[in-house]
Amino acid sequence: MNDLAQEVPGIDRSSPVPYYLQLSQLMEQAISRGDYAAGERLPSESDLCRDYELARSTVRETLRHLAEQGKIKMVPRRGAFVADKPESGWFLQVAQGFFEAEVGQQHRSVETKVLEAERCVLPDVVAEALDLDMGSAGFKLARVRRLDSQLALYSVNYLLAQIESVIRSSDVLTGGGSLNRTLREAGYEVFRARRGVEAVAASEELSSLLEVPVGSPLLLVTSVSWGRDGKPFDFYTSWLRSDVVKVTVDAHTAVNND
Repeated sequence: MNDLAQEVPGIDRSSPVPYYLQLSQLMEQAISRGDYAAGERLPSESDLCRDYELARSTVRETLRHLAEQGKIKMVPRRGAFVADKPESGWFLQVAQGFFEAEVGQQHRSVETKVLEAERCVLPDVVAEALDLDMGSAGFKLARVRRLDSQLALYSVNYLLAQIESVIRSSDVLTGGGSLNRTLREAGYEVFRARRGVEAVAASEELSSLLEVPVGSPLLLVTSVSWGRDGKPFDFYTSWLRSDVVKVTVDAHTAVNND
C-alpha cells in the first residue's frame, strides 16, 4: 500500500476550511479510491502528524469525525480501521441525520412530507433540554418520511427560535433537503448528542400518521444535540416503524492512542 501522503494533495494552509476537515476529506478520498480496503488499518496518529505536519489534537479530531461518519472504526490500543460497509438500516450517529445516512450511504429512496413548520411555545421538557426558560419560543418542524416508498418515520424537531430563518430559506420545507446538512452549513454542527431508543405502542395519532394498527410496536428515538459552543440547539423525537426500519446504534470508544 502506498503512503497516503504521497497519493493525495497536502493541507492547504491558506484555506478557511479547518485542517481536520481537510484531512478528513483526503482520507475519505483515499478510502473511496480503494487505497484502503474495509478492515484495513489506517496510518497511525504519529504518522499522520508527521506526514501532514499537523498537531496530534487535529489528527484526533479528524479520526473522531471519520468515526462519527461511519467511515472508520477505532479499536483501543490498535488504531483506526476502515469500516465495513454498513448493513441496511438507519444509523444512530452523532453527526449524521437519517436522511444523509440512507441517501448517501445506502442509496435508498427517502421521501419527506412536512406536516408542520411553525413558531411555537416550547413544551416544558423541551425548553429544559435546550437550557431555555419555561415558555420560551422555538421552531417546530414535524415530518413523515418514506423509505423506498414505505411509510417509515414520523419525527418532530424543536429548534431554537433563531434557526427558523435558516430553515425557511432552505429547501427543507419542500421535503427535498437535509435538515442536518442545512443546520451544519449554517454553523449548527452537531458536536455532541444524547440519544435514546425505546419500544412504544402506536397511539391513535401515530396509527394514522404511520398507517399501522393501534398498538403496533414502534421505536421511539429521542435526541438532544449540542454545538461546539456547548449549547443545545435541537431536540427531536422520532417514531419509527420497526417492520420497515432497523436501527443500528454505532458506538465508539474515545480516541486515545498515547
